[in-house]
Amino acid sequence: MPPLTLMELAAQAVGSVYREVADAHCGDQPCPCGWRPRLQADLEALQAALALSAVPGSQPDLASMAVLGRA
Repeated sequence: MPPLTLMELAAQAVGSVYREVADAHCGDQPCPCGWRPRLQADLEALQAALALSAVPGSQPDLASMAVLGRA
């Protein structure tokens, strides 16, 4: 399966879970936790989390690490 197809399926799964959770917090008997879905703000938060996770992290450089003891 191509990577982009897999990412699209993952996005659909996250969207489906969000919709189920949002539905559980609306209606006649909403969840008592107090959270209320705000679609635009929630989508922005999800996009920011994805963007932050997608940025490659820096690789540790052994030469710059502090020595913690001795062998």
